[in-house]
Amino acid sequence: MKKIVTFALCLGFGLAFSQTQETKTPPTGDHSRDKFIPEQSKQAEYPGGLSAFMREVSQKINTNRIKGAKGRTSSQARFSVNAKGYIETIIVTGDNESLNHEVERVMKSMKTQWKPGEYKGNTVMIWFNLPFIINF
Repeated sequence: MKKIVTFALCLGFGLAFSQTQETKTPPTGDHSRDKFIPEQSKQAEYPGGLSAFMREVSQKINTNRIKGAKGRTSSQARFSVNAKGYIETIIVTGDNESLNHEVERVMKSMKTQWKPGEYKGNTVMIWFNLPFIINF
């Protein structure tokens, strides 16, 4: 009987003290990139335009480095152009890790300076989202 009571008490205390209260914490990080960009702002510009940037990136991608890709493979590159006009933060997501790494490698190798974005006359960091789709 003592063993049953001891077991029941241990089980009861274990269940009672294992309960944790859920505390809501405010999200961390900079969410200013998700905000609406007013009309008075100016996007960052690559020399020759965004199509020239995409053309240069696509020429530098080495498809021999992409492993395990069959059919249509895609990645999404999110990057920022800082106030000095250089690519700063690069986040690449997608199904194929080797394609993600290759896109990130190529984006890091791009050294051409952009014309920085402007907001109310001040140069600011601007975020871009670019899809990469490759058919094998």
